[in-house]
Amino acid sequence: MKTLLVFIFFLISIVFCQSADFRYDNYNEYKLRKSAIKISHLSSLWLSDHISIKQGENERLIVKFGYFSHSKKINDSRWILPDLKFGLRISKNLLTSGRFYGLHLKQDSPQIIGAGIHYTFGENGFWMVSFQKSAINGLSDFRLISSSFNLEKYIEKSKFDLVIGIGSSTFINRSYYASSFLPNKLDKNIKYATLKILYPFRKIKLGIGTRFSSDILLFNIFISKGFQ
Repeated sequence: MKTLLVFIFFLISIVFCQSADFRYDNYNEYKLRKSAIKISHLSSLWLSDHISIKQGENERLIVKFGYFSHSKKINDSRWILPDLKFGLRISKNLLTSGRFYGLHLKQDSPQIIGAGIHYTFGENGFWMVSFQKSAINGLSDFRLISSSFNLEKYIEKSKFDLVIGIGSSTFINRSYYASSFLPNKLDKNIKYATLKILYPFRKIKLGIGTRFSSDILLFNIFISKGFQ
């Protein structure tokens, strides 16, 4: 019962604990292109996160949720972004995933949608390759689509599990904002690395991690639970 309450309260909290500013009119006009690229870069890195599993687990449904925080402030604001994903195990090696949720910000209410496919392999099933595609809809100034490819290794320790990975994410930002300093389309490919530590607690897993590219560093905390 205690485990279920922790899971429910943490899930409810993602509705309230979030902070971000996607509006272009809050940024300096002369630095608008640079700001738009940074926002898109951060968003794509945030959306590239995925469910990490090992082959020996037999849960049919997996739910993962948590928060991402940028290491630096953007326009004097500390960004805290929620993350919620569902995974459905199709076979011993194959998992599909999806994300469908919304954010409640001061001026915008964006919706996050996405889907992915994940495959474990190796003698003990401790390697996983995945592909995901996600989008941010409902913003006033732009729409962003992000596609990511990831390779990771799951390492079991005596008291915790360690996940290390590398990946590539490509975003396409289509702007609705009228400005001579900003093109209608921005796109870029990002290379990144990930590190996660998962600690089993009763029937859930508590985790912390970091996801970083050349000029963006994100930290995250999360909780995941499997269901038969």
